[in-house]
Amino acid sequence: MQSDSGSSFIGLGKTLFNSSVARIVAPETDALNREPEIDLILTERLNRKKASGAWPEQALLRLLGNAPEGALDIAENRDVLHPAEWERFLNQQFPFAEYLKKRGLELFSSSTNPSVAFVPHHLCHASAAQLFSPFDRSIILVMDGAGTRAADFPSGHPEIREFGPPGGAESLAHEEYSVYLHDLKSLRCVYKSWQFFKPSRRHPSHHFSEGLGTLYEKSAEYIFKDKRASGKVMGLASFGISTPIHNRQEFLDVLDWKRAFQGGGKERWENSGEFSHYADLAASIQNHYEESLQQIASQLRDRYPEYRQLIFTGGSALNCTNNMKMLEAGYFDEIYTPPFPGDECIGLGAAAHRYFKSSATGWHAMGHNQQRSSFGSPASVPTEKEILTTFADFQLERPSNLADQCAEMLANGKILAWCQGRSECGPRALGHRSILARPDRPGIKDYLNRSIKFREAFRPYGGSCLHEKAPEYFKVPNGFNNPFMSFAPETRPEYRKALAEITHQDLRSRVQTVRRPANPLFYDLIDSFGQKTGLFCLLNTSLNVMGEPIVETAQDALRLLTSTPVDGLIIGNFLVHNNG
Repeated sequence: MQSDSGSSFIGLGKTLFNSSVARIVAPETDALNREPEIDLILTERLNRKKASGAWPEQALLRLLGNAPEGALDIAENRDVLHPAEWERFLNQQFPFAEYLKKRGLELFSSSTNPSVAFVPHHLCHASAAQLFSPFDRSIILVMDGAGTRAADFPSGHPEIREFGPPGGAESLAHEEYSVYLHDLKSLRCVYKSWQFFKPSRRHPSHHFSEGLGTLYEKSAEYIFKDKRASGKVMGLASFGISTPIHNRQEFLDVLDWKRAFQGGGKERWENSGEFSHYADLAASIQNHYEESLQQIASQLRDRYPEYRQLIFTGGSALNCTNNMKMLEAGYFDEIYTPPFPGDECIGLGAAAHRYFKSSATGWHAMGHNQQRSSFGSPASVPTEKEILTTFADFQLERPSNLADQCAEMLANGKILAWCQGRSECGPRALGHRSILARPDRPGIKDYLNRSIKFREAFRPYGGSCLHEKAPEYFKVPNGFNNPFMSFAPETRPEYRKALAEITHQDLRSRVQTVRRPANPLFYDLIDSFGQKTGLFCLLNTSLNVMGEPIVETAQDALRLLTSTPVDGLIIGNFLVHNNG
């Protein structure tokens, strides 16, 4: 479908986790601002179930309540299964198709609307990366737990025609990783690796593959009974001793799965007596992961020497320790990871693919000063009336200089919840939905883990510093860009005491670099804090407690304020003091 300027491109991420709906509105031909309008709504932020993979009805209804008139170009994706296969299953459980019709949503299902386009999983990841890319040309590497099954690719799709699985095994093969070349508006797949899930010989209830991302997922399932807990595995790895992994399937197969964590919360995990075993396993997985990515990066550099920039995306790109080591290895001049490389971006990637196929659409790099992650629903921005009503029982202030007063409170050791603008769409706090504190306050990491975030004691925290200060505090070059906490550089020795609470066991820190044009108020807050303390850096963690999604609305912020001992909440132009 060739769409005209002003059209809306709707992407449906009907994924197992983090389902979403996205809309890209092409700018009018004569518009002065040629940037498209972007909205991305995650199901979890509305139903308050972390990483929810529910059919994205709530997100769609929220989006349609603010939809422009005009043509709709609709696309969809679901990881592992085709969306139509999933919807047929739902229809067997209850009259799903009839329900969609009653809700006025039948247009958004390929089961009832044949014009809905299917976009393969890794192509969604790559297209979302292309949308945010700061480079005119780059290699895009996509890697995750598992992508689209080869048999589910549209008939004659070039990625199957050129890079299909060997031996006609389409029904068994899933995407492992994919390589694309990006040149301006052009995006072309040049390599695809497939993985095959097979039942374990020793553990019939498990299916293992040779996939690198799957290895990490299965280890997270073993250690934390949660295959989404790869970030915890990365943090735990620094406490263990690594042993080589020669065959991924065999490594998983010989594990004693009776020693796997059986669930029951962080206290049961911490009291399991298996910390050393789990830490050694995590170290082995992380080391193998890093070595494997280094090998892939080296091969890409040798095969495409004219491409000096790499974009790494997919769920595997959330591993900030590996990302930094890849950058330090020097295979590429710069490595970029999008703001939400995991499945949060699948709906947006489906929309972006259709957007770029439109004849009216141009493309230009999204510069580093323009990079942001806050594309949540405009409804996530509370009005003044809503704030005054929601927090009527609290002491409210409207500071004349919000950044300066909050910086003073932080300098005095207060812990503040920070809720500004549209919600962030990824898993990390980046200055719109954050909990903030002094990074040099002794014991603050343990206090946050114990009393506010309720996380395992070993887990580290990240920080946010002014972009121009990063080379002073961390081992990074001048001009280093890390707006989405995608890289974990080493903390310089002279700052390891001051930044101890955001420096991990491996002496690295998951730090965000903040540019003023990208987030003026957050930049001014950090700058004001630095003027008062001499340290232009804050501890920054996501505005939620363990097991809950990031705060979306004023009502969500109220629940967090009344259930945690944060000292105050900054929401819009107001400072809300915690009555507790």
